[in-house]
Amino acid sequence: MKENKNPTEKKNSMFKNIGIVMSAWVKKYPIALLFIPVYLACRVVSPFLGSLLSSKAIGAITVGDPKQFLITVIGLLAIIFICSSITNVLGSVLMGQRVYTRLGVFAQNLFRKALTTDYQNVELQKNQKILGKGANSLGSNYNGPEEVMNQTLNIIVILLGIGSYGTVIFMIDWKILLAVFAMFAGNLILQTMAIKYNDKHREEGSEIWRKKNYIKQKSMNISAGKDIRIYQLKNWFHLLLNDVIKRRRDYTKRIELHWFFPTISDALFNFLREILAYSILIKQVLTGQIDAATFTLYVGLIGSFSNWIYGLSGNFNNLRRASHEFNDYFDFMDLKETLGGKNLPVNPEEKQTAPEITFKNVEFTYDGAEKPTLQDLNFTIHAGEKIALVGNNGAGKTTIVKLLTGLYSHTGGNILVNDEPIQNVSMEQYQDNISVLFQDTVPMAFSLESNVASVEDDKIDHQRVKDSLRKAGLLEKVESLPKKEKTFITQNLDDDGILLSGGETQKLLLAKAIYKNGNFLILDEPTSALDPIAESKIYEEYNAMAAGKTAVFISHRLASTKFCDKIMFLDGGKITEFGTHEELMQRGGKYKEMFEIQSQYYV
Repeated sequence: MKENKNPTEKKNSMFKNIGIVMSAWVKKYPIALLFIPVYLACRVVSPFLGSLLSSKAIGAITVGDPKQFLITVIGLLAIIFICSSITNVLGSVLMGQRVYTRLGVFAQNLFRKALTTDYQNVELQKNQKILGKGANSLGSNYNGPEEVMNQTLNIIVILLGIGSYGTVIFMIDWKILLAVFAMFAGNLILQTMAIKYNDKHREEGSEIWRKKNYIKQKSMNISAGKDIRIYQLKNWFHLLLNDVIKRRRDYTKRIELHWFFPTISDALFNFLREILAYSILIKQVLTGQIDAATFTLYVGLIGSFSNWIYGLSGNFNNLRRASHEFNDYFDFMDLKETLGGKNLPVNPEEKQTAPEITFKNVEFTYDGAEKPTLQDLNFTIHAGEKIALVGNNGAGKTTIVKLLTGLYSHTGGNILVNDEPIQNVSMEQYQDNISVLFQDTVPMAFSLESNVASVEDDKIDHQRVKDSLRKAGLLEKVESLPKKEKTFITQNLDDDGILLSGGETQKLLLAKAIYKNGNFLILDEPTSALDPIAESKIYEEYNAMAAGKTAVFISHRLASTKFCDKIMFLDGGKITEFGTHEELMQRGGKYKEMFEIQSQYYV
């Protein structure tokens, strides 16, 4: 079994992430190659035009020529208007392109990966955290890849401005330029210290957010709401929320404290820079080196230059933060697939038949576990055979189901499907042949017919849906509803949605399995919410449904074993007894002991 990539491994550099997002942007919107240079040029020129307008106006007033004043001001205002309009229009267009690059490229990739990756990659708690952080990096305009795109443009503007305006300021007086750079370096050192502290504690902030979000979701969850009221948990929830709020407040205070000195230094350096610049420029005016109009222009250029150079550190910090968030996205995207047959092509001509499944010395160990959950499993489920997999809770039955369905990859031994190693089988084609009922499955908040058919609305066979609902014993209930099979489950997507009872839910899931009609049937504790009479009836339907199919029935209630060809008794992660009901009863082992204890309740 291949190991997943450790998220603590070396991350992408900021510059590599810039290359990734900018390439994705221009690939999705090639016109951006034309729009971006024009947008950047207008943003660099705009501050200069503003300073030039003030300078020319003062020059015209000083000369005392009203006509020249009007021509100059109107001309420059027209240029500024055009430049500003281009900046605003292109800025809006480019922002839309960035948004849809984030959603249409990176969010789509994450969504697709989450839906198709090995189930182990999304089930493990540590991977759920990785997925959550990756999704958060794509959650707004100011995070992850979109912020990388945005801040990259901002920094290009700043660098162009510093290069062009800095050259002019150097010609005015090199001491101003030297002082600005020295102050910037001091401010950058302080900000870097704050950033390092922020980076060191990013995980703490993410964990606080995750807990707050969990409390929020549970407080609004309908099922949890029953326990909250009956068991008087509201005060407990308030205490939890108050604790999270306090931790968030303390965390924010520590972050803000480390940003206090960079903020103070920024204000102090601005003050010192203004004193120096005005002292030098006023001296030049008094000595006749420059006139009032030139003085105004130079003051504007120095102000713009200073804003840019001090903005560089802020934008650089935002870019660096966004790049780190973008790496959270890659932590999930780079999780390795362990099922080798996942990407094998589907052969539409291959006949879908009841499969034969063989376990040879199979072992499975959960990530981080000290010992295997399953070990040394050896058995064969022949094509068309009905097998009951029984055992106490925690014996490993559901883990075997996940291995059989290709949701887990075994960590030892071999699993063969029709004598072919499962890693060499097209997983899509294999899973398309499976009808399965998991014990913890919850219906989607879609219509009843969509849940049963599990295909796009225009591909639903409506008569087949009704037949499946009837066989599952749910059609009468569905026919009594105003919208019948088009009724939605819950009110998340439809105000007229309904809630199903536990038994009704299991019948709906049975109808789903009947509709799919796969040649490999797996039922994992399918009757746990049913009464004995309903259980007996639904097992009769299961038995009929399993005719000609390879079938595995998982249960700790042994009444289901009477119609199975063979019984596997699982204990401590091993198959300890294997045979027919009669054979196991004669053997007098744990199966007989459990059956006799349970059988008194079925008399």
